[in-house]
Amino acid sequence: MTNKKMTKLNNILQALIEIDSEFPIQWVMVFAEIASEEGISLKDISDRTGISMSVMSRTIGALSNTRRMGKPYGLVSVKGAKDDRRRKELFLSTRGKKLVERLEKTL
Repeated sequence: MTNKKMTKLNNILQALIEIDSEFPIQWVMVFAEIASEEGISLKDISDRTGISMSVMSRTIGALSNTRRMGKPYGLVSVKGAKDDRRRKELFLSTRGKKLVERLEKTL
């Protein structure tokens, strides 16, 4: 990997560390899936990433504003699907969109 690419990667990681110094890589994967396809369902992210639904629920709780233990990050919002209330759709919050903009500038 070139020095320039490593610098970009380091800048991305720095942005995430500013949110939480121990921001788990699984949360980064989930956030990236939501950023690339807003409205994606919990199940679809679970299928794509291989993260179990129980872990996915805790992850979304942390990325949104519904974390049970610890500080929620407010990066995503969760909405019930219009056609099936059991299905949860995920979108970037204003804070999440700002983070994506910052990360895109790094790339």
